[in-house]
Amino acid sequence: MKLLSKLKAHRQLLAVGAMFALIYMGSGAMNPYITLYYKQQGLSTGQIGVISAIGPLATLLLQTAWGRLADRTNRKGVLMLALLASGVCAVLYLFGASFPYILTVALLFVVFNMAVLPMSDAMALEFCSSRNYRFAPIRLCGTIGYSLMPILLGSLFSAHLGSTFVVFALLCALAAVMALFFPAQAQRQAVSSAPREKTALAPLLRDPVILFLLIANFFVSVGMGAYTYLPLYASSLGFDNNLCGLLSAIAAIAEIPSLLLIDKVMKKISGARIIIASTLFMALRLLFTFAAGACGRWALPMLIAGQLMQSVTYITNYYCSAQLIHERFPAQLKSTAQTLLAMVTAGFSHILASLLAGWLSEPAVLGLQNMFLVFAVFLVAGLGLVLLAWRRCVHDIQQTGSQSM
Repeated sequence: MKLLSKLKAHRQLLAVGAMFALIYMGSGAMNPYITLYYKQQGLSTGQIGVISAIGPLATLLLQTAWGRLADRTNRKGVLMLALLASGVCAVLYLFGASFPYILTVALLFVVFNMAVLPMSDAMALEFCSSRNYRFAPIRLCGTIGYSLMPILLGSLFSAHLGSTFVVFALLCALAAVMALFFPAQAQRQAVSSAPREKTALAPLLRDPVILFLLIANFFVSVGMGAYTYLPLYASSLGFDNNLCGLLSAIAAIAEIPSLLLIDKVMKKISGARIIIASTLFMALRLLFTFAAGACGRWALPMLIAGQLMQSVTYITNYYCSAQLIHERFPAQLKSTAQTLLAMVTAGFSHILASLLAGWLSEPAVLGLQNMFLVFAVFLVAGLGLVLLAWRRCVHDIQQTGSQSM
């Protein structure tokens, strides 16, 4: 009875956690295997690079439009629309195998899917703020959901790569159902507090903290973009499709201790410093992955070591950036700021990473292994710009008195 009463008291928190778990389970079903599916359809690494870039290009053009729409209307409705449409578009992959067809479907898919994570983040952060909950356990539900898919269904996905799209669509539909149970009070507060007049981007772009976040996230996301090709790289080293999926699961599992500890760490180390460290660790992660190709029987341990560094690269950068935006900006700008950040991380950076990595990975250019080395060097150079941007906004950070900064 006590357990039932506790579950009832926290049913809204459970609903938000379940929605996050389902959203990330969909990503865990599709993301680790999609480049392998492209390769199975006969596409070259250069063509895969173009397909991987067309989505970020659409994100660059449309991401802020989703944020403005959500801030002015109803975030829950926007999220449900994006989820259902993403599921439908994913199934369309199964009806054609030519490069033009897959390119078109990838574009349609990303037009809707680009809104899912920024909207869910903004809604969850607003909910946590209104109820005095921590965001980390909710995001942890997503991490666990992502890691479960390659572990539970990896054999199915490896044998039938097309099944990933069907599973993704089903999970999107379930996530849309869970969004119906999203706490109404948090949603009303988010909508009622957002003014109906046009939301200007200029104040955001002049903010020194946003500029620091955009620069840091650009470089970290370029590094993450190289990992689009990790399944192909692992396959070239002799590992099967199932292991390629498990490598993604290892990266997701590595996020768990970081999410459990991040709030305590941010009380002692500023969010900005953690983001800077994430940039450095991303360069080191790329070096570990590059070295795997020259390690012979130690290749798998090196790949695993690189994937474990997800805990101090992507997730720390993502979490601190989302928190800083939530703390710094008023309600009417939160979704727009989150989508502006997504426009850079999933837009500019992934366009560069996809096209450059696809070209460099061609056997006639550098190959998959050396591509990771080039990206590591790029991250090291980028760290200097990140430090410069941080220095320029230190004074403003101190004036705001934000603990996370």
